[in-house]
Order: sequence, then C-alpha cells, then structure tokens
Amino acid sequence: MTSSPKTLMLVGAHHDDNEGNAAGLMVRHRKAGWRVVSVVMTNGRWSRGAMSDETIAVRNQESIDAAAVLDVETVFMGYDEGGFRATAEACDAMVEQMLQIRPDIIMTHPPRDYHIDHINTSQCVLEAWYLCPIGAATSGNPFSPALYYYDAVCVPFEPDVFVDITDYSDIKAQAQYCHKSQIPIEGPGDGDIVDLARSRARYRGFESGVTYAEAFRFMPKPGMVRMAELLG
Repeated sequence: MTSSPKTLMLVGAHHDDNEGNAAGLMVRHRKAGWRVVSVVMTNGRWSRGAMSDETIAVRNQESIDAAAVLDVETVFMGYDEGGFRATAEACDAMVEQMLQIRPDIIMTHPPRDYHIDHINTSQCVLEAWYLCPIGAATSGNPFSPALYYYDAVCVPFEPDVFVDITDYSDIKAQAQYCHKSQIPIEGPGDGDIVDLARSRARYRGFESGVTYAEAFRFMPKPGMVRMAELLG
C-alpha cells in the first residue's frame, strides 16, 4: 500500500506572491514528490496602478501559466484585491480549503508586512490554521499542519529557515515572467519583480552560505515546535 504524497500549501494575497516568495521551494518539493498547491487570495483587478475587472481573467491565466512551469496546482479564492479583509467568511472559506487540501505544511505572508492585502491574508491563514484541526477532528480525520511565514520586504523580518534554491533560480525567474502584467511595459529590467526577487535571494544566500536562498520563519504553537538534538 503506497502512502499519499505530502502536501505543501502556499497562500499568497496576489497572483505573483507565491512565486516571488517561494518558487524555488515549490520546485524542490515537487522534485521530492510532494503535492504543491498555490492558493491566490484576491482576484487580480489591479494592474499597473489601475483597477479593472478585465484584468481578472488575465492574471488568473498568468498564474495558470506559472503553475505549469512549476508543475503545481492553483486555487483562486477570488476576493477583491485592494483592501481585502480577514472576515469570518474569508477565514471559514480558508478552513474549507485546508480541509480539502489537507496540507502538511502551509506557507503565507508574515503578520508584519508592507501591504494591507498581505497582512489580512496572513491573519486569515493564521485563524484558519488554528481552526482547521478542530474541523478535521470533528470529521474523524484529524491532521495538524505546520505553518511558516514568507520572507518580508520593507519591514524587519528574522528568518529561521533558509532553503538553497541555487539550482532553481532560473525556473523561478521563468515562473515570475509568466506574470506579464506585472512586468514594466518597456520590458524586464532593474527593479522589476524578477530582479527584486533575485536580489533578495542572493542576499539570503550570502547569509546562509549558498548562491541563492529563500528564507522563512516557523510559527510555533503548543505541541508543535522545531526540535534538534544539539546546538551545532
């Protein structure tokens, strides 16, 4: 009897957030046999400083294209971009997603971030993370996933996990470039989403002794802490 693969669930506020923060990690887990599910919280109505419902389908397709590059699944929650709130309805919907996907690990934005959609997505995931084991236990099929936070920009962030993505930096860039609506009209260049992600990964790599790395922080709760035999 073969066991089901472990599952990694990533929840980003916007269509390009999961790729920008963790595409290297996503590829590493897929190559290790994990199921990887990328959840997009908002609908993508903002693009290049303007709001239009016409961009929703465009950005959904960009996420689908990026998912194909990374060989992962994509789920769209469809909440309004720009001022998303962690309402009871949104939190309950996230619980339902967790119960359907049954992840071993969940990753999302840190509570302290520069974007209001990121902050509320983080709060929504945190509440759902606490609630989903209760729902799972009630159904008679318990599980308790671990929660990690993405690296942050523009605000202080202290990671405790570094993942070497040196071998996957090019495919990460390829996935990010699928989000064409987020690339300057004049084309790729200094300061675009790919350049910024690569610069951050290079810095985290310098910290951790590799060329490129992604950084994360573990969220502990009673009965769920990271343990080691010795301090090395």
